[in-house]
Amino acid sequence: MQKRLLSFALALVMCLGLAVPALAADLTLVEGTFPEAYDSMSGFYEGISSIKIGDKYGFIDKAGKEIIPCKYDSARHFSEGRAAVKMGDVWGFIDKTGNEVIPFLYKNLNDFSEGLAAVEKNGKWGYIDREGKEIIPFQYDDAYSFYDGLASVVRKGKWGFIDPTGEEVIPFKYDFTDDFYGGQGYALVEANGKLGLIDRTGQLVIPCKYVNSTYYSDGLIGVEVNGKWGYLNEKGQEIIPFQYSMARTFQEGLAAVQKDGKWGYIDKEGKEVIPCIYSAVVSFYEGLALVALDEDGKCGFIDKTGKEVTPFLYEDAGRFQEGFAPVLKDGKWGFIDKSGKEIVPCKYDAVTSFYEGYAMTLTDGKIVGYVALTAATKEVTATVSEWAKESVDAAAAAGLIADGLGEDYTKNITRAQFAAVSVKLYEAMSGETVPADSDKTFTDTSDPAVLQAAALGIVGGYDDGSFGPDDLVTREQAATMLSRVYTKLGGEIPTVDATTFADDSDMSGYARSAVAFMADQKIVGGVGDNKFDPQGNTSIEQALVIALRMSEKLK
Repeated sequence: MQKRLLSFALALVMCLGLAVPALAADLTLVEGTFPEAYDSMSGFYEGISSIKIGDKYGFIDKAGKEIIPCKYDSARHFSEGRAAVKMGDVWGFIDKTGNEVIPFLYKNLNDFSEGLAAVEKNGKWGYIDREGKEIIPFQYDDAYSFYDGLASVVRKGKWGFIDPTGEEVIPFKYDFTDDFYGGQGYALVEANGKLGLIDRTGQLVIPCKYVNSTYYSDGLIGVEVNGKWGYLNEKGQEIIPFQYSMARTFQEGLAAVQKDGKWGYIDKEGKEVIPCIYSAVVSFYEGLALVALDEDGKCGFIDKTGKEVTPFLYEDAGRFQEGFAPVLKDGKWGFIDKSGKEIVPCKYDAVTSFYEGYAMTLTDGKIVGYVALTAATKEVTATVSEWAKESVDAAAAAGLIADGLGEDYTKNITRAQFAAVSVKLYEAMSGETVPADSDKTFTDTSDPAVLQAAALGIVGGYDDGSFGPDDLVTREQAATMLSRVYTKLGGEIPTVDATTFADDSDMSGYARSAVAFMADQKIVGGVGDNKFDPQGNTSIEQALVIALRMSEKLK
């Protein structure tokens, strides 16, 4: 059950998962071996990996301990606390203790996403929740996972979209639909062999008249007209002229394009920021791109200015994930960091990319070991109250310490500092690196972290166009801004008219729902006498403790 428009690059992202940023600034790599060699592994998801020994599947944890025996005929990785496993010809789900929580009833299925899993029974597809309860009846010829609250499904040969209640949101009238990936708000559709773009209401914002296209990203979609590629915005307006022989999806603010048989990169205004001089290129990931100068030559990495970061001496390489990239030299694989330094020698027959801090190493066709990415456990040297020290050290290990916090964490936190912590929290919880570029501007600051947080919708400015980077953050503002991290990740904050705090009347209306939710989750608390002190200031150490609790409780 694979969508035929899925690009190779996107397929890699979906198979490997989203890149998880390194959890701290100081990192070490530890090489190790597993207790025995495995025929295959899924890689670690939610701290657990499926393994295959012979013809049976089980699961191990990151210590290499077998936590679920190898007894299944097939297995997938964990998602939302459930893993699909197969016995004979049917599938079910287990939890992380190995309990078979959903019976073996299904001919086929997808992993859980947004609380639901698409499953097939008796030739029809429907959706179940994490307890196995049927939520959406078995009535579809095909069904896919939910992304951003919508799932594409097929009925009588036509594709449409439903919401989590099963209500038809976008009619069944297309020959194919892609998903609403990554919060972009638009999806590719096909009708009569031609591609177009719809929004979440089903409105066809770009008519189905193009034979080939890229994915919509960064506000632009590449399309081909009469053998030439250009880019349109979501209104179908031409933004970048049709002049390229090939073009790819925008990634991290740049798109790879081909002209006169050579590849380079353009920005969102169409400016050729890296000349078309390369024989082969890959999109940017974590600020670096893999390129090759000659068809039969070696490859290396460049940054977004076109500067050569590593020499062109590798026979092959993978993209950067979690700060490291696999590279092939003299027939063997190892890893380099973003400076180009070879931090794991090229000595393995094969390796995987990093995910959840682990990369697998292969010898003679077997997975025999790993390279583990671990955060250094240095104590924070800034001034910290005794009550907060342990949590602040844990926040540092979790990668939540932003630049610019100073050397005294007992001081009240400013809006600029809080924005930086919010960005760190979003990256830690989402597994995504927030792009450095932003269309947001303020009259009184160009701080990159502020612009990143504003682009995410976590912070905003004042009516006069300023941000107030040095203004202090109140307790209700802290709860509200961090709650926006959660909603940006797809979480929901229930609306309330009042909190249970005695000083609820002192609280701003916009903040009540966020404060109530965060208090209910035990992420924030009162100051005594059942009061929240909404207008009181928040210290740097308090902000870090709250961010740590969020990353632990809501991830």
